[in-house]
Formats: sequence, C-alpha cells, structure tokens
Amino acid sequence: NDSENNSEIGGLCPIPVLTFMLRPCSPVFDEMPIKTLRYLSQSTDSLNRTNQVTESMESLTDEGTEMMDGQLMGEFDAEAKELEADSWSLGVEQQYLQQLDKELVKKQDVIYELMQTEMHHIRTLRIMSEVYSKGLQKEVQLEPQTLEKLFPVLDELLELHTQHLLRLVERKKENQLNGGSLEGSFIINRIGDILINQFSGSNGESMKRVYGKFCSRHNEAVSLYKDLLTKDRRFKAFIKKKMSSSIVRRLGIPECILLVTQRITKYPVLIQRMLQHTKGRDEDFEDLNESIRLVKEVIAAVDNKVNEHEKRQRLKEFHSRMDSKSIMTMKNKQMFAREDLLRRRLIHDGALQLKNAQGRLKDVHALLLSDVLVFLQEKDQKYVFAMLDQRSTVLSLQKLIVREVANKERGLFLITAGTDKPEMMEVLASSKEERNTWMQLIQGSMQSM
Repeated sequence: NDSENNSEIGGLCPIPVLTFMLRPCSPVFDEMPIKTLRYLSQSTDSLNRTNQVTESMESLTDEGTEMMDGQLMGEFDAEAKELEADSWSLGVEQQYLQQLDKELVKKQDVIYELMQTEMHHIRTLRIMSEVYSKGLQKEVQLEPQTLEKLFPVLDELLELHTQHLLRLVERKKENQLNGGSLEGSFIINRIGDILINQFSGSNGESMKRVYGKFCSRHNEAVSLYKDLLTKDRRFKAFIKKKMSSSIVRRLGIPECILLVTQRITKYPVLIQRMLQHTKGRDEDFEDLNESIRLVKEVIAAVDNKVNEHEKRQRLKEFHSRMDSKSIMTMKNKQMFAREDLLRRRLIHDGALQLKNAQGRLKDVHALLLSDVLVFLQEKDQKYVFAMLDQRSTVLSLQKLIVREVANKERGLFLITAGTDKPEMMEVLASSKEERNTWMQLIQGSMQSM
C-alpha cells in the first residue's frame, strides 16, 4: 500500500477538492445527500471567488501567485483529513478490527488504497491544471495550442476521474460506521459495480479516447517542455519558481505527465487484489471479475491508439527524410512518389536485404504499408526508392505471393503474380524470427485489404 502510494506522488499527499469539475447538470448531484451538496456548493463558491479575483488582475504577481497556491493547498488539506491514515485498518479502532474477518479487512485496505491513489491522481491533474496550465497562460502568455500540446485533454481527464471519485466517496458515506472512535470509518462490501460503471459504456469509451490521446502524445509533450525550457527564458523562470512551491513539492511537468500515463495501469492490480479477498459467493465477486476484463479492454484500446500514433509519426519521419525527386514506377505502370507514403497506414518497418541478379545483397529499409510494400535505401543522408535490376521496389500487396526460401531460414521470396510476366524477388531478414514476422504481417495485410 505505502510503496505504491509513494511511487505515485512522493508519499501521502493532501487530498484535492473534487468539486470544481462537477457540472450542475451532472446526475451525481441528484444522488448526493443535502450535507454533501452544501459542502460542494461552498467549495465551488470559494473557487469562483478566487477566479473573480484572478480575472480582475492584469497579471499575477508573486504575492498573488502565493495566495492562489496557498488556497489550493488549503483545499487539498481540508479533504485530506478523511483519508489521512496510511491504511484503512490503521484508521479503525483495533478492538473492533479484531472482531472482523481477516479477508474483509484486507479488502477494505485495498479499497481504501484505491480511493487514496485516485485522490492523489486528481491532485496531480489539478496541479497540472491550476498551477501549470493556468499559470503558464497568465504569467508566460503561452498560446492555447501550446498548452493543449503540453497537457492534452486535461479537462476531460479531470472530469472523468472527479466523477469516478465522487461515486467512490458517496459509497463510502453510505457505508459509514457510527459510534465512539469508529466515527468516520467505513466498511464497503460492494465496489465492483462502481468499477464497471467507470470502465464500460460511455465512460469506458471516454477512457479509451482520452487516455489514448494523452498517452499517444506523452513523448511529444515532454519534448515540447524541454524545448521551451531551453529557448524561453520566461518559461524557465516560471518553472524554477513553481518547483520551489510547497504545493508542487518538486513535481515537475514531465513527472506529472508520466504519472498520468501510468495511472490506468494501476487499476488491474488493485482490482485483482480486491478479488483475492472476496468470497466466490459474494455479489461483488462477479462484478470485480467483469471490471478486470473491462479495464484490460480499455488498456488494450489505449495501447492500440498509442501504437497507431507512433506509426503515423514514424511514417512522417520517413516522408520528411525522402528525396522529393525520388519516384518509382510500379509493376502496373502506376507512379509512386514521396507524397503517396502519407496516403497509407504504416503496418511495420525494418532493415532487410535484397538479392540482385548477380547474387549480391543490397541493404534496404522496408515499409509495409496498408496496400504496398516499399523498399528504400539511403543516399546522401536521404531516403530514395531502392534500385534493383530495373525492377520496381514498390510492390502492390494485391496478388502478391510470399514463400519461404528452401534451406535459407532467413530468406523469403516475394512473387508478383497476376501480370503478363511475374517477377520474383529474394529478401533476407536478420533472423528466422524476423523473417516469420514479415511473412505473417504481409499475409495479414493482404487478407485485410
């Protein structure tokens, strides 16, 4: 419990106020008790007053910034008290604890950890939003487009996790223990339905889309941060000032970005631990099993989006490095130029060797695109279409035949069929495994056309 909390955000952090992202039309409002609604309203009013003061100022002075940070820290501290114990079992009267089933206690500890780390995650998101994004907009005058590149879909991330945590907090209030030193403690027997809600339906689709976009742009955001730090003196001064702030606790923008990308991978571990301490006959058992399946589905979808984005960027890199005058005539007499690369989707790429008519090997870089296989070679630090005995090195996947080379575990034949004069090209990969990968991907692409 402690080790995971510490790795996420440097120890037990103050808990964020969860209300500023809550929309008045949210269905959560209808379900909240009057006491909770009153507290949310007061917190929102406090934030609104702060916004009004901020907007009336032409620029944020150091004194004004400290006031804003101080108020935000106060909001974090105000809610930290409810979950300030290191674990659930340490916050409950020990005499009462000894009467409980050990598996129940362990499950409550994991549920408590889920709530704590979810709050830590929202705290990280709010630091990104309130301290960095808004601060950079007002103090450094960064353009909205630049802020969106640094902090993609930040408002949507906050909305998703705020609503999720509000549901967890409400379930906690519903299961509050009363009397004596037990005041403020809770036992939650059912949590799986909340998790299913977060990772299925419209919420699940939003998680896939938002995390897909944020994680895809992780490297670009960090690169932009480093570039601004090097070239923009005002940006550098702003970061230096914020890193010494008590609210940030030396949690810089790259660290925040990394923590956000990692958060979604924490859920399967936490849910699996809850499941280990849930009896098979409990109504929560099936829900927890289903929630694990759903969260893994979300993670797989995010991974696919990250992979697709990386391949788009990689294809753009090949395009940018290609000689603009390089052009190749395909077997069907169609012309294939540099710009045609970006009209396709990159499936796979890597170094291969082509064998010419004399048996000599030529080093090439192959691009498997959605409907063609392209062979490039380097020339004067640029890429051009590879030359091979007057044969085309842009092969259509339509009617392409792929065969292993007998007695050569690294070799494969590419045969262009369906023409008056079929041609055969011998290709060598770096290993048998790499050869098999190419064959599987080429055949898979042909079938999906």
